Amino acid sequence: MAPPAGLACFDFDWSLIDTDSDRFVIEHLSPVLRQKLDTCPMQWTDLQNECLKEFHEQGGSGKVIRDALTKVPLDPHMIKVCQLLHSHGWTLAIVSDANSVYIEGILQHYGIRHLFSAIITNPAFWDAQDRLHIQRLIPADAPQHGCPTGVCSLNICKGQEVDKLLRAITGQRQVPDNPAQNSAQSSANDGAVWMMYVGDGRNDYCPALRMQRATDVYFVRRGRSLEKYLARGDPAINGALKAQIVLWDKAGDILHELEAQPQFVSLTSATGMSIEGPC
Repeated sequence: MAPPAGLACFDFDWSLIDTDSDRFVIEHLSPVLRQKLDTCPMQWTDLQNECLKEFHEQGGSGKVIRDALTKVPLDPHMIKVCQLLHSHGWTLAIVSDANSVYIEGILQHYGIRHLFSAIITNPAFWDAQDRLHIQRLIPADAPQHGCPTGVCSLNICKGQEVDKLLRAITGQRQVPDNPAQNSAQSSANDGAVWMMYVGDGRNDYCPALRMQRATDVYFVRRGRSLEKYLARGDPAINGALKAQIVLWDKAGDILHELEAQPQFVSLTSATGMSIEGPC
């Protein structure tokens, strides 16, 4: 099987979609539970599960949750980004601290689930009583990821998850054993596939260390915690990045940047698909 043209990884909340899916759904279910998200010190994934448990115990219906997923905003330009990449042989993956039921439901609603080869996130499932359960990707009693960057959530190291994707594609690891330190590897890294990563949060820094080419593209959303983290200008943090950093506000910005990048120009020229047209 031929290798993919590249690997495109997307965070989900405030990256692929234009909201935080956890907060969006809970707010749709109950203002009281939504307030709990901002006041309870419980670990985030455990808190989501607790809120859904309370909702069910109060007589809440799973249908209300499924209906909420159909209202989550997804920019049509982002859909076009995904369609373009997929149609030209890129492998698309989601690496997220959301959960599988929310992500699957939203992607299916917008008709783009088939574009993604992998969804790496916290597992979730419906029980026989139509109650939604959410679990940590890395359970509290399991060996922890031990990521040295200090930005990853307890339950997921996105960088290590991207490592697994890269090993599946290339059969090799693309980052030094200590990703918090800058690598002596060449930025060209002839054995690496082209990569792009779309993110907004501090925990989207670690996976960006896996991009080894100067032509890889790191899409950082403006006004979010990731941009602020990088704006501190710490040489150890910023110096470890090899990819181009591109700031974006709207999904249309990503489409236009793909057109301008040499490794992506063929995406529009090969099929005549124009990113200027309506979505």
